Amino acid sequence: MYVAYFDEVKPNPKEGQHRYLVGGVIVKMGDIVGIEAMMTELSADVFQSTELIPATEFHASYIYNKKGPFKEISAPKRLEIFRRIVTILSMREKVKLAYACINTDKLYSGTNPAEQAFMHFVERVHSIIEANAFAILIGDLDDQQAKNMVAEFSRYRTRGTNSRYGTLITRIVDSVHFCRSHHSRMIQLADAYVFTVSNLYSPRKGWMGEQFKKVLETANLFPNAYKEWPK
Repeated sequence: MYVAYFDEVKPNPKEGQHRYLVGGVIVKMGDIVGIEAMMTELSADVFQSTELIPATEFHASYIYNKKGPFKEISAPKRLEIFRRIVTILSMREKVKLAYACINTDKLYSGTNPAEQAFMHFVERVHSIIEANAFAILIGDLDDQQAKNMVAEFSRYRTRGTNSRYGTLITRIVDSVHFCRSHHSRMIQLADAYVFTVSNLYSPRKGWMGEQFKKVLETANLFPNAYKEWPK
């Protein structure tokens, strides 16, 4: 049994970011405890606390931009936090990675980028799981698309996806579940992964951007499955 934790990065045209990303980590249920323990250890080192509260949440954009609980933490220490997180993400034998990237600049009028990103992500997760295995989906409850995702996923399981070839989703079961990100280290890990993916399409600038790139180069973050659409 797998659990696929996912999050999203919305487009930000003002900063030249026109991609809608949905991505996450897919792990076997038996491996979750060990991965959570690594994130909990990081929380203890950074915050001297292991509580699951907003003040101890590893939100990637906050780490990068020195916001929230990271506003008093120096850049080198924040980069070290990223290094430890991407080390966990690169545990290839335990952590599978998937994402879908929608180029909103190339969409036909009336096409919903959020729906397309979620659909292609679900297809990628389905492709990663072995034929005799199953998974459930858990996303960030703060996502405004949560209700739409539940309805769409139900259709994928009964009628298939509406991509070019279509996929009847049989290996991802039940509904889409949601949890607030500060309550789940695994969703925080998914958030960090999508943040690294966004850097592929809109590389961050300046000193921090260059140092962040160097951190990413220390880990193998190539996805097990991904989709870029439209080309």
